[in-house]
Amino acid sequence: MSMPSLFFRTAILLAIAGILLGIFMGINQDFRLAHMHAHLNLLGWVSFFIFGGYYALAPQAGVGVLPKVQYGLCLAGLLVFMTGLTGIGLTGDQALAPVAAIGSLLILTGFLTFALIVFRTQIAPRTA
Repeated sequence: MSMPSLFFRTAILLAIAGILLGIFMGINQDFRLAHMHAHLNLLGWVSFFIFGGYYALAPQAGVGVLPKVQYGLCLAGLLVFMTGLTGIGLTGDQALAPVAAIGSLLILTGFLTFALIVFRTQIAPRTA
């Protein structure tokens, strides 16, 4: 599967998860997971869609192992981060903060990997 397709498909699934979480919170009038909801939509739906858009714009950037590493780091980081935020939101137990912190660091590493990919890729100007 191409990198744009992988990121776009993942973005759609994360958006659906974020929407369902928002609906669940609204129905139950329980907004303890509002932070998770916001981060899931921003880091999941928005970021993954932007990553896919970049790889569609610059297909040469999606070649090799580095884009796959970036995808893995961002997705694993998001899942670990969401696990920590969910636990903290539902229980109030700050002992889960290190889980969220580890997820944050994985996400940061994924974004730094993406920055490396962007800065090493030359995009030719479009001609009319």
